[in-house]
Amino acid sequence: MKKVFPYPILSGAVVLDVDEVVVDNKPRPLGTVSNRERVIALYDVKADWDEIRIKVSVTADEVELSQGPWNSPVCVAVVRNTRTKVRHTFPLRSLGSGSWRGEVELRRGEQIDWCEIDAWIVAEVDGEVGRKIGAAEGRWRADFEAKQPTKQRSIKMMWKDFTDDTNPEFVEFRDDPWLLDAQSDEPVLYLNSSVEGFRAILENAATPEQKLVRELMASQIAAEAWTAMFNSALFTCDLEDGQAQWPGGWHEDVLKRMLPDLFTDRSLGEALTELVERRAQGENGGDLQRRLMHAVSLQSRRPKTVAGTLKTLGRTTNAKETV
Repeated sequence: MKKVFPYPILSGAVVLDVDEVVVDNKPRPLGTVSNRERVIALYDVKADWDEIRIKVSVTADEVELSQGPWNSPVCVAVVRNTRTKVRHTFPLRSLGSGSWRGEVELRRGEQIDWCEIDAWIVAEVDGEVGRKIGAAEGRWRADFEAKQPTKQRSIKMMWKDFTDDTNPEFVEFRDDPWLLDAQSDEPVLYLNSSVEGFRAILENAATPEQKLVRELMASQIAAEAWTAMFNSALFTCDLEDGQAQWPGGWHEDVLKRMLPDLFTDRSLGEALTELVERRAQGENGGDLQRRLMHAVSLQSRRPKTVAGTLKTLGRTTNAKETV
């Protein structure tokens, strides 16, 4: 693994917790906050709020903090909204023993859809002040579109006639059975209703043969969608102070879901940095593409689909031979 920082950083975990959420001086129910998913669901207040205060706490390894080659470590909470390009930092109060506490404030005019809440530990290192020596191992999301505090998402699918002049953005791709729009805030998979028999086989497969075709086709669609989403997510990542930054939104969800299958011996943060460094150095991508094919195969359940299809074909063939 390449060295990420030109100075020492924390090796232990930095943990960010949300202790309470207050909307216009009214505490939110505990069921709208998930510590496991690190999500705050705010859908029911998105149209009617002025100020949201989120009380947070941060913990780090006390021994490592006190014995490391840095001075005066402090902690700040960072709020970022990628849609509005707003980022604010909020100093947290030290409680000693590697702990901090404080709150962040969300302002209505600055927030659209969702924002991320992170925690950074900064210190003086080698005479240089303001060095980031640690960040939360998992960011939180305050999501105004979430009815439940979960990050689980599904790809939105829509049928479109790619040959219809009322859909000019698809005419160039009139013969393609499907396309993924990965440029929007949420990925959308468009299925071409002008392809004869396509909709029928996906929605109304009846015979065993039709069901086999449907399963194989669904697996191929899923594989291509995962590949497109991964590539889109990769190119939204940037390096900041030598560390790869999680892009947020569905891009981050895709990367966190696929990276463990690409780099099985890396932590999520190390895997992301490895990925972004390879992209920045312009490697030919041969090894990465092999890893990506493997990860996509797992996400689309291709091995199970292929094995199941071959077994079914074998049983069908044997049944016909015995007749």
